[in-house]
Amino acid sequence: MLDKRIKNIYGIVLLFASFIFFSGKDIDIVVKKKDDKIKYSVSDSLENKSYDELWKLFVTHYKDSVFAKKISNTYLNRAKNDNDVIKTANGYRMFFEINADDPKIALVYVDSMIAITKGVKHEYYPARGHLLKGYLLQKTEKFDQALEAYMLSKKYAEISNNMEHLIVIRHNIAILKTAIGKDSEALETYKENYNLLVTKDIIKKFRSEYIGTLYQLSDSYNRLKKYDSAHFYLKKGIKATLSGDKPYFYTNLLSSYGINSYYRKEYTTALDSLKKSLALSDRKKPFITYLYLGKTLLKLKQEEKAIDYLKKVDSAVHVSNYSLETREAFTLLIDHFKKNDDKSNQLRIMEKLITLDSSFSIKNKRLHIDLVKKYNVKLIQDKEELINSIKNQSETTINRIWLFGGIVVLIISLGYFYYYKRRKIGYEKTYKEILLSVQKKKQKTKDIELAPELKQEILKRLDELEKNMFFLKNDLTQSNVAKKLKTNSTYLSRIINMDKQKNFANYINDLRIEYCLQQIKNDKKFRHYSITSMAKEVGFNNIQSFVKAFYKQKGCNPTEYLKSIEKH
Repeated sequence: MLDKRIKNIYGIVLLFASFIFFSGKDIDIVVKKKDDKIKYSVSDSLENKSYDELWKLFVTHYKDSVFAKKISNTYLNRAKNDNDVIKTANGYRMFFEINADDPKIALVYVDSMIAITKGVKHEYYPARGHLLKGYLLQKTEKFDQALEAYMLSKKYAEISNNMEHLIVIRHNIAILKTAIGKDSEALETYKENYNLLVTKDIIKKFRSEYIGTLYQLSDSYNRLKKYDSAHFYLKKGIKATLSGDKPYFYTNLLSSYGINSYYRKEYTTALDSLKKSLALSDRKKPFITYLYLGKTLLKLKQEEKAIDYLKKVDSAVHVSNYSLETREAFTLLIDHFKKNDDKSNQLRIMEKLITLDSSFSIKNKRLHIDLVKKYNVKLIQDKEELINSIKNQSETTINRIWLFGGIVVLIISLGYFYYYKRRKIGYEKTYKEILLSVQKKKQKTKDIELAPELKQEILKRLDELEKNMFFLKNDLTQSNVAKKLKTNSTYLSRIINMDKQKNFANYINDLRIEYCLQQIKNDKKFRHYSITSMAKEVGFNNIQSFVKAFYKQKGCNPTEYLKSIEKH
């Protein structure tokens, strides 16, 4: 699934970022249909409107840039004259929203928002400024800088205990992880958000965030080829979105359900869901839906209809909007034209794909270099074979083909030079060690299949044990926990590996550290325990294991963490 890294990155980030645009106790969201007569009758009397009235007008008419700018100027100028830092920041936020489609201009207003609120202790600032900056940087694929901005926002949001910001920040960081191929890490972050929303019983308040998290959980499981788990969250997400007034993420969920059904070999269901998603989509170019409609129709032996959808991808995708996720549409078209001996179109698609891959590799030097190389070497070979088979081909076309090949080879060479120059040998060593570890785990469990009913029953019992804090006992073994669950160690190991994405030891240690952190936060007496006493209290047999597990989860030792808590 390494060829599916940037899926929905902008759409989902934008949805969650828009929640931050219009969230907060100072805002009453009522988006109404435009009424030009009312709008322009109040435009001359904006100076007489209160801050709240101006804001409501802006929320209602923000898509009308001319009128929205009048409102924003009135709001911002008044805030500056009143020397009101928070209102001034809100004024900059209005201009950010007006210019959100132009990151360069929008970034100027975000930086102003950050500068004006520097040192301010407020529920929404300066966290909001850094969050929106992260969104803009993520939108322009400056992933490292986006992550830095999100981490700063997270820091301020934690200080102000702003639940909204923390949910959105974690969500966007997870999307970043997906973009760079860290699907398992992204999944863990989505799980954190899901558990927070469920355990805090705030689903109703954060309904869109809850449904969005269900969608991303299902998408992550799809990427990791865990289609049964993806199916579970998709059904949950669709049920949740249809039970409310507004069907948040319904189109995305339908599309993902169709993709999931395709991989579950339920092709009729896949076709139905994908078509419904396409009919409801407000996106101008739902490339992925087109691709999977084509793939599904091929499985249903409806090749002519399938090719029509794949051609839609071909006609709509170009250098600026291409990602490796849509690549398969072009390879399927190449196969189709080859089978039908349409050498002209076969060559055209090959040339286009080489251009797209080459541009993508330059644009994303840090991502997919090895993949692009692997794909293009084979593609160039196929192209050369095709050239040799074409009779009476014009000299101009031949030269053009070789030029494309030469450019690709040069780009691949430069890409590899960059790759080896920028990465140290230790990176590869670490990667191989991790890969070997994962392969060993898969080898141990790959032949073990569990009935869904049995799996759910064991997970239900495991949840009950967690609620009873069984992990605080210091004599736990996988065997005795399995006995409590009325199962065997092999099944327990398999379920924890699949559902928790970790081994038994790490699962227990993580539960203990999470409990420890809660105690530190809520129990003043516990904070004054010695480190040894803390370790024993939460189930560790020795201080070394406790410190190691604590550091793994928090990035610092318990003593350092306690000092940081005291400072705040």
